[in-house]
Amino acid sequence: MKFSIIIPSFLGEYRTAASDRERKIVRAINSVLFQSFNDLEVIVIADGCERTVEIVQTMGDERLNIYLIEKAKTWSGTPRNAGIEKAKGDYILYLDIDDIYGSNHLNNISDGLNGFDWVWFDDIRYYPKTQQWYLNNCDIRVVGKHGTSNICHKRSLEYRWDHNGYAHDYYFIKQLKENKNYTKIQGGEYYVMHIPDSNIGKGYDL
Repeated sequence: MKFSIIIPSFLGEYRTAASDRERKIVRAINSVLFQSFNDLEVIVIADGCERTVEIVQTMGDERLNIYLIEKAKTWSGTPRNAGIEKAKGDYILYLDIDDIYGSNHLNNISDGLNGFDWVWFDDIRYYPKTQQWYLNNCDIRVVGKHGTSNICHKRSLEYRWDHNGYAHDYYFIKQLKENKNYTKIQGGEYYVMHIPDSNIGKGYDL
């Protein structure tokens, strides 16, 4: 199996939560299951959230796996680490429950790997003032200029998420950069649908 896609899920309330997440988690999962590239598994980690388990169990796809863990601290790497431990794919990717993959996302990532141990890529965001999508230029050197969504890495690297806090993605990528066999690739189709506390139209929630 080539890809394991890890989706942490907590459907309870917290300050920066997106709206309508019970619908959006189904949308997120389906965006993976309906990829043009299908050598994959989806690992949903229910972060102390039995409602996540109930929803996912109704979806009925053999590539879809659900695991319930004890509730972790907000912005903890624990759910993603749990997903890595369960993963069987050669490469790991991540997806937030309020975001989606474009239909060719995994196919384009697969084409760009070319023997690299990990890769990173830009994401796609919405600009409310013009009501248009645009390619967001990410920077893995700067806190807040990239996210969990912007990486794909070999499972065999055995890195783990060990920072608790909102910048946990930055610290994970900082670990990854110790491995120099990486590159930036083009063609990623990760759509960011919700930006908490954004200064772009005060965030959007599509």
